[in-house]
Amino acid sequence: MSMAGSPDAVPAIRPGETLGSIGGRVEAIPLAHPSGRRWWIAFAGALALLGLFAFTLGYLLYEGVGIWNNNNAVVWALDIASYDWWIGVACGSLLVSGVLLLLGAEWRGAVNRIAETVALLATAAAGLYPIIHLGRPWFFFWNLPYPNTYNLWPQFRSPLLWDAIDIVSFLVLAVSLWYIGLLPDIAALRDRAHADATRQIEAVAPTRRIALFKAQAYGILASGWRGSAAHWQIWGQAYRIVALLGVLLVVSVQTGASVMLAGSVMPGWHGTLMPVSFLIHAVLSGVGVTAALVVMVRVVYGLDALVTDRHLDALARLILCLGCASAYCYAAETFDTFLAGDAAGRGVLVRRMTGEHAPAFWTAVVGLVLPPQLLWSARARRSPLVIAAVGVLVAIGAYADHVMILVVTLTQDFLPSSRLPYGEDIWGIATFAGSLGLFLCLVLLFVRYFPALSITQTRQLVAGDARGAAPGAPEVGALRHDAPLWGVAAAFLNEAELTAALQSLASLRGRIRLDGYGPVPMPRTIRALGLEGRSILPYALGGAVVGGAAFYGMCIYATAYDYVFLIGGRPRFSWPSFVVPSVSFAMLCGCLAVHGALLVLNRLPRLNHPAFHIPGFERATQDRYFLAAEVDDGAEAARIERRLAGLPAGGGRPLSVTRVPR
Repeated sequence: MSMAGSPDAVPAIRPGETLGSIGGRVEAIPLAHPSGRRWWIAFAGALALLGLFAFTLGYLLYEGVGIWNNNNAVVWALDIASYDWWIGVACGSLLVSGVLLLLGAEWRGAVNRIAETVALLATAAAGLYPIIHLGRPWFFFWNLPYPNTYNLWPQFRSPLLWDAIDIVSFLVLAVSLWYIGLLPDIAALRDRAHADATRQIEAVAPTRRIALFKAQAYGILASGWRGSAAHWQIWGQAYRIVALLGVLLVVSVQTGASVMLAGSVMPGWHGTLMPVSFLIHAVLSGVGVTAALVVMVRVVYGLDALVTDRHLDALARLILCLGCASAYCYAAETFDTFLAGDAAGRGVLVRRMTGEHAPAFWTAVVGLVLPPQLLWSARARRSPLVIAAVGVLVAIGAYADHVMILVVTLTQDFLPSSRLPYGEDIWGIATFAGSLGLFLCLVLLFVRYFPALSITQTRQLVAGDARGAAPGAPEVGALRHDAPLWGVAAAFLNEAELTAALQSLASLRGRIRLDGYGPVPMPRTIRALGLEGRSILPYALGGAVVGGAAFYGMCIYATAYDYVFLIGGRPRFSWPSFVVPSVSFAMLCGCLAVHGALLVLNRLPRLNHPAFHIPGFERATQDRYFLAAEVDDGAEAARIERRLAGLPAGGGRPLSVTRVPR
């Protein structure tokens, strides 16, 4: 249970935790809502930020004033910087989650869920900007003035069209990765809420109705998840493939942004390290926000048994590594510009350091480079307060870096757009405050109604440690003679016992349908059932190849006939300009194919499966393993019961055997 690759011997989870205790700790947060008053205070503050944005938007619509009344291109820099920053946070969080999953880091359960949530909610916050600004002509409906010199909507024939494709692709991938990872945990919440509702039979009516509503709501979201071995097999493949697609999309999105800047004639945007620095700063900001939220969840909800010092140390080491890489990027850019750069490039760098907007440059340096150096200390790496503070500071530094790159470069003396001085206006500030309020509101809603940590991945740390007294003769549940028979079910304490029982019934596999159920992935059970060969990789590859090729062909065709996909006025058949959006669209199509295969191959949603009627079956998402043999012949069912009862203790003997009615 120790963290892979760590020099220390501190466990990744407090010793003595079990499948049931892990689920109980995490499930209590959305079901019991501890810290309710503090949650409402925080939610009111986040809602106030969102209300500020709504008030400002309403005021501008009513008065018809604001940024639409000038023709200064630099005035959009704060909004573009905010959008890029949110996308950077989302990319960094998704990349961390995907890499940890693909590398099989056993301790990832305390980090992945929050990282995936940050990626999803940061993308939603970033989406506020395209909704407002890329649809600017909609404001003509309100008779608002907008400079439209060429009588064209400004977002067409512009690389900004790539952003629309990127954010849609990224949002679909983030939602898919978040939901796939959450699916087994929602089923655990469903069964725990249903058990709570059953225990509250004698409770007052409103209390019981609330418990039943929670069970029904989580049941709908769980889509009939039962935790069978076949489910777990396809789930694990889908989770890893979507994570891989997400990692590729992150690289595409971040390098695509730098390619768009490098394609211009502006000095300061042509550094060869810019794609690398964009990616490093994005990952660093994402890790910083994720680390701050991990610390918040750990402290507020008392989850230090599951989010241990080992997790804090791992996040701190990652921040330190990325901080050193960020320092290298700044040093290399400065050295290269002064040594081998042209006069215009040196002028931009000097204005960044000493000009009117120098505070943005030094805020970026102080935020991205200096705070991570505190984490060379082992004591600081295990301090929740230090890690949270460093995480927030690097996020602020990344935001300042985006402002510096855009504002200083766009305020060139030879640009007509810089004739008006740049200054932050109430609209830009209110929009960023609104995006921050939206993000915080969604984060608070998430921690209140969904598991903040991955129950499934955390349980895998102790899945092989389930021990108990050797069972005696199994309890046998009777069935009314007039009731139609569906099959036989048997309960086990761990996967090893379940696998041994399945192997004892292997000779009957042709006559009956066997399946296994449990609270965590069950690779040995899959082998015992003969399901090793199933794969959804062809679906992912087919979807990605077909989607990317179709989008690229559409771009070529549209360019040849002078349609709006003539990005940035490129010449006809300039194929490199369409590679980035085609890659993004390919990842989107591959993700949709995987998600569809997950539901179809697992036959989800299926809300009324006979397995749900097995007595005690709800514990299959908690702390028990079940064998189900689908057989409608009473004599055959009796033979199965005798064979299971005859297995040795510790060699597959079940805790109980039950006949299940149809």
